[in-house]
Amino acid sequence: MAKSVAPNVLPERLFAREDVRAALLRHDFGAFFALARKWSGISYMRIADACDMKPERVGKLARGEGRVTSVEKMEQIADGLRIPGGLMRLAPRPWEAGETGRVMATRARPGQPVPGSQADPDVAAVESFRVADRQLGGGHLYASVLHYLHHTLGPRVFGGETGGDSARTFQAAAALTEMAGWMAHDTGHDRRAGDHFAKALALAKAGEDQALGANIMASMSHLALQRGHLERAVSMARAGRDHVMGGPRVPTLIARLHAMEARALAQLGEGERARRALAVAQKEIAKMPGAAPSPWISSFDMPAFSSEAALSLQDAGSLPAAVEAAEEAIALRSGDRARSRVFSQITLALIRTRQGEPEAACEVGRSLLGECVTLGSLRITQQLDLLGDALARYGAEPIVRDFLGCLAATRRQRALLLAGIGTAPASADGGAGI
Repeated sequence: MAKSVAPNVLPERLFAREDVRAALLRHDFGAFFALARKWSGISYMRIADACDMKPERVGKLARGEGRVTSVEKMEQIADGLRIPGGLMRLAPRPWEAGETGRVMATRARPGQPVPGSQADPDVAAVESFRVADRQLGGGHLYASVLHYLHHTLGPRVFGGETGGDSARTFQAAAALTEMAGWMAHDTGHDRRAGDHFAKALALAKAGEDQALGANIMASMSHLALQRGHLERAVSMARAGRDHVMGGPRVPTLIARLHAMEARALAQLGEGERARRALAVAQKEIAKMPGAAPSPWISSFDMPAFSSEAALSLQDAGSLPAAVEAAEEAIALRSGDRARSRVFSQITLALIRTRQGEPEAACEVGRSLLGECVTLGSLRITQQLDLLGDALARYGAEPIVRDFLGCLAATRRQRALLLAGIGTAPASADGGAGI
């Protein structure tokens, strides 16, 4: 077992450095060890002792030889050196609840949930995974979420350890199983995503949380839409609205469900009905802009609505309105939602291409290529392929030809990234969920 060094061995200023944060987020522990020695003076010998590793192994990692890939070893490093789990895309570590508010606030990123600050460790885990997923893409996190489900929540769900908090445990399990579904979808495993969503819905029912169940139905509607099952996408969105009416009224959730119905209706060729659904969604979200109704449900805010509206309006053939919605989504989306921002940029570039404006599309495209290289999302790669195919007809134009060359280079970089992610198999630790 790793022997934790005293928390003050690694100074707080070390975790405030962007190069240190970047190394931890991409799980480049060799770079982190080198930076820790450079900026804090800690020796490789002491790092090795704290992390229960051989000094030779630490030295090799610091020289760029090899990688740490197992979640268990990452947790061992986090615990040995007192690195907050959120900085490494892990669940909050057990010792974090004991840290002082000052220390945790210093280590956390500005504007993000403070790892370990919640009294409920499951809520803190959901927040930590959610923040990292928005920045990095689900491919980087899927195995970690499954690990938490199987080893932290699984024994409590199936082992009779829930006690008086059984409903809360089922709700946490439902929220994280739904999140696992999105991560599976993000890496191209849609059948597995469907299994996750179905199990999440059953867990939400066991936890007696109607809003969470309706939110999962919205996710199921999205997945049906992506798989071309348009009638099912409509029916799941409507079922979600019926479901949420049995509990407290949640305007942002109702708005999301109307937006999902609009997406499916637009693809079914029912543009006018799609626009009416969007109008209802916009009115609902104005009643509670961006507020999450519970810790288990991700917020549906104005940038998210604008992103969905852009897609619906594009499919409905309302291209000028779609451009306006996509530009609003990009303008409103803050830097901590990197994946969502890239999706909106690709949408805008595709709409500009459909409008016969390849130069404008390439201008948007150039701004997004640098932002998407490290995102662990197969869906982004698929959307980039669509953009490349759409622009190919303008390939004789120099600006388009240059952009397509840059796009091909980014595509190669992303292929290497996605090949190294190693999505957890469906049979790992007991299947697609707990």
